[in-house]
Amino acid sequence: MKVKRYIANDAQEAMLKVKAELGNNAVILHSRKIRRPGVLGFFKKPLIEMVAAIEENGEKKVNPLLENSHRTNWQGVLESSKIDQLQNQMGSIHELLNNMLTKMEHIDTSKSFQAPKKDEVYEKYYNILLQNDVDTGVAEKILSIVKKQMSFSKENEEAVKNAIKIKIREYLGYPSPVEEIRDGQKVIVFIGPTGVGKTTTLAKLAAKLSINGMKSVGVITSDTYRIAAVEQLKTYSEILGIPLKVVYEPQEMKDALENFKEKDIILVDTAGRNHKNGEQLEEVKQLIRHIPNPETFLVISATTGYKDIKNIVHAYGFIKDYKLLFTKLDECSTKGNILNTKIFTGKNLSYLTTGQSVPDDIELANPEKIASIIVGESNE
Repeated sequence: MKVKRYIANDAQEAMLKVKAELGNNAVILHSRKIRRPGVLGFFKKPLIEMVAAIEENGEKKVNPLLENSHRTNWQGVLESSKIDQLQNQMGSIHELLNNMLTKMEHIDTSKSFQAPKKDEVYEKYYNILLQNDVDTGVAEKILSIVKKQMSFSKENEEAVKNAIKIKIREYLGYPSPVEEIRDGQKVIVFIGPTGVGKTTTLAKLAAKLSINGMKSVGVITSDTYRIAAVEQLKTYSEILGIPLKVVYEPQEMKDALENFKEKDIILVDTAGRNHKNGEQLEEVKQLIRHIPNPETFLVISATTGYKDIKNIVHAYGFIKDYKLLFTKLDECSTKGNILNTKIFTGKNLSYLTTGQSVPDDIELANPEKIASIIVGESNE
């Protein structure tokens, strides 16, 4: 029997050497990994030592036990070969990653990478809407609708601005003033949080209706929490020649309304209530229950943040039908919350107040004017 020892880099190479010299009938007697010679051998991949044998006369006389041993060794060699291949691949991947990381360390990312340029016109009007306190979701919705209709190119910017303004105007809708009196009288109730200017707004509207509208008007106030509020209304009623009644309990409302049964319009001023105080809001509920078919105006200051406006709207959710009336537009620099609230509530706009002067500083909400301000065309 001829026995030979082979040294190779891996099992596959060793097998090729065995096959080349001893032929296909060779039997693998032994295989193992050995360290490479020298000190550097500790840091390098080990070699494969393989011992093979073959009958010198070339005849294949193999004991069954030896044949089984051969198959076992052969399978072990194949498995060892596969492991070596995987190790080689992992080593290659590791080396590739190291090379990439090394190269990346020398790259100036600020110069080599630039984010794709955004649509300049889109970004311009998106920022304008946000600067005017338009809610992010509302701004994105408006711009997405307009973008489906036309190109946001620099050459088309004027058309884009007009399209955005038209869409805002559509969302704002037409204002709803005090409804025309058809049968009987109309009772108008002003509700809202403290400090929004309900009393002054009521006086302005009373003057408009009595002087310009030629209506007979009566005023009722339930705001007895503030002495100044009653005195303020008394002063206005005396100047305008409009009668005033004060109610201290919700049950007194029926008699007060009866005293004004000959009037065309009755304006009811309610106490400003903290929208976070459920007990105070319950008083407003009780008062309104004693008023048949009121036309209600929810008064909100334009200086109020949108988050607080949503809380106010939720707090007065027990009133299903009302109109939005915004005050103090002269005290805020943006008008986006008018649009936000209109979309959020789905209720109609009515009047806007723009100062303290009675009766001059009140006007119907003008969608065209508001839209122009929101897109940056005007600041007034």
